[in-house]
Amino acid sequence: MKQIHIMAAAVAATFCMAASSPSAAAEAAEYSCALRVGTASADQSTTKDGGTTKKSGRNKKTSVKTKTTSRSLTWPVTVSITGKSRPPADSVKLKCYFMGTTNGRPALLGEKTVSVELDEKGLFKTEVTSPSEKLVHTTTRTNSRGRRNYGGGRNRSSSLKTETTGSRVTGCIIQLVVNGKVERAYTSNSNWSKAARNPSLTESDILGTK
Repeated sequence: MKQIHIMAAAVAATFCMAASSPSAAAEAAEYSCALRVGTASADQSTTKDGGTTKKSGRNKKTSVKTKTTSRSLTWPVTVSITGKSRPPADSVKLKCYFMGTTNGRPALLGEKTVSVELDEKGLFKTEVTSPSEKLVHTTTRTNSRGRRNYGGGRNRSSSLKTETTGSRVTGCIIQLVVNGKVERAYTSNSNWSKAARNPSLTESDILGTK
């Protein structure tokens, strides 16, 4: 497998307010939330099919070759929540959405929720990995021989057709969710920034296809 660094690091860090409990709403405890997402790396492998050849009668031959690329992306993620009071452990999560293309069109390729387990310093570090997707590139060449010409030889023709199918991961949205609210969000594409505030994110929200 081959490791490829493909994206610049990003940092999202600001302050938020929260009540330590419903009964203590009047005395809300202040804490700070930070979400840091580092440079993504790609785990990628490629296989090639030497090709198959088919004959159609005596004058036509078709050869097909394929190249399949399997690829996943991994982002290092750090969460920090500090202050006099922290939210309950089971109320902090990372919601991850993996974006890319399917048959050349933008698509949501997978989702993942990660429980955040803070250490004594209020830190949590992990790696978020996308699903492994496959992209298949097919090349078809057809050679034909026509009727004999006046010189005694045969007219020849050749055509080449290429097609790419399958899916490819290209980016992600990672939300830091506390008590059901999106406190911080990272997007590898700035066009998704507005949609990333939504705690119930869908593909149509991200792609703006509603």
